[in-house]
Amino acid sequence: MGIPFDITFHPSWWHANTGVSFNRIFFEDPEYRIAADLKMRRLLYDKFGDFGLGEREPQPRPILGSDLIASGYLHSEIMGCEVRYSDENPPEVLCADISDEKLKSIQAPDLDKSESWQRIANQIEFLQKEFGHVNSCINLMGIQNIAMDLRGQKLFMDYYLNSEAVHNLLEACTKVSIEIGTRLKSVSKEMSAGVTAIVKQIASDVYVTSNCTVEMISLETYKSFLLKYDNILADIFKPFGIHHCGQTMEHVVGGYAQIKNMTFAEVGAYSDLEYVREKLPNIHLNARYSPVKLAKVEVSELREDISKLVGKGKPSELLSVSCVGIDKLVSDDQVRNFLKCCKDIKL
Repeated sequence: MGIPFDITFHPSWWHANTGVSFNRIFFEDPEYRIAADLKMRRLLYDKFGDFGLGEREPQPRPILGSDLIASGYLHSEIMGCEVRYSDENPPEVLCADISDEKLKSIQAPDLDKSESWQRIANQIEFLQKEFGHVNSCINLMGIQNIAMDLRGQKLFMDYYLNSEAVHNLLEACTKVSIEIGTRLKSVSKEMSAGVTAIVKQIASDVYVTSNCTVEMISLETYKSFLLKYDNILADIFKPFGIHHCGQTMEHVVGGYAQIKNMTFAEVGAYSDLEYVREKLPNIHLNARYSPVKLAKVEVSELREDISKLVGKGKPSELLSVSCVGIDKLVSDDQVRNFLKCCKDIKL
């Protein structure tokens, strides 16, 4: 018996191999997305079916968002950011660069009056009518991710100079996250496959918040400003998980260890997995492998890398491995090498 493993491709890979467009139509037209999803799952089977990926005869499924790419944008769009779409990239959130005055006064919008949410609600209604249920794969954006989309890099100065105002912003981001999460949870048993698809093999109901930008702050700043809001989410959405794709999760893991109800953590490539395991002894860890390194790594080194991840992240029953964001510059042979190294792990 081995450990769970998975891969996720970048939209550029999908566009090059299937012609699927990741323009606005993919995210807002459920009929287009379902047709694209069938094509994508069949391609996975054709290329990597011997590793358990994809399906020979995929059937339509009521997917909201996608578990085949990673893309966080909705929460920021609802909060007022402009989003740029393209054929071969995930949605790009343009920073709203809100003013000092807006920082003090910003509030979470009423979703019932949000055009962005209404487009999601319309899709939910369509999927429920067609399938009777919904599989939500919308990326559950982290609190600081949303705040940075709104305020930009000035957020880091705000932590020192405008602490009261920055809490107002973080509270607004938390409120909109709670409202979106509550509505998605009411219609879908799956919650976080749009953050990391590996959860489908571990615990599909876990709420995983995307803390991509937490890599950019200190442990002290995380504890002073963000831990409170992650704990609010963890109180409401159980079980709870953290996605940290940064390269040094060890520098903030002391804060993550104080989050209640946490059962899952995704550990960014190059993080000190052994130290993270020491701080999170009872949490399922998903160890990320770098797609950039995968492009050129020799098979012998790849095998050694995977073996080290397994050794440092043990126990094996609380460990999985994935590589996310593989683009068209990574050959199919290298992808197969990664999958084979993971599959060949002997426990």
